[in-house]
Amino acid sequence: MNRLLFFILLIVFSSCNHKVEISSLTGDLYFGFFRIGSYYNQPDSAIVKFEEYYSKTNFDTVNQDEKELFEQYENLKERDLLYKPFVEIFVENDSVVRLYLEIEDYNKIKIHKRQKLQDANKKVRIEASVSNIDNKMYYCEKLEKISVVDGQTFQIQKKFRIDDYN
Repeated sequence: MNRLLFFILLIVFSSCNHKVEISSLTGDLYFGFFRIGSYYNQPDSAIVKFEEYYSKTNFDTVNQDEKELFEQYENLKERDLLYKPFVEIFVENDSVVRLYLEIEDYNKIKIHKRQKLQDANKKVRIEASVSNIDNKMYYCEKLEKISVVDGQTFQIQKKFRIDDYN
């Protein structure tokens, strides 16, 4: 009985001591033409199709890209982020990361429209406290600052139609 109680207490204390490592992320809002990585604002039909595909797929036979996609899906599902919105952020080291946010924070960002920013030669600078989800994927713990500054708003391709965040 004492061993069982000790074991339960050990599990409780070790889970309570698990801290999420928070770091700082600063970068510019980035507009891509193909946004996949969340069910937020997606039609139910698309969600149902992906869920069916995921449930019927034999993960032993998929290629490496699909395997990585499914691992990201599982990671987002475990963290309860599948229905959270995200934005892409261009960071200083010339890479783009995905930042998942609460809807209230997302609404503060989505008001900035790509074409208007590009016409005025402005960009949106975002500063946030984040926790790491996976490779180049973060969750916004606290949105510290959103500011419109001088500079070029980037997008993936000029020849494709780029949608604003909505």
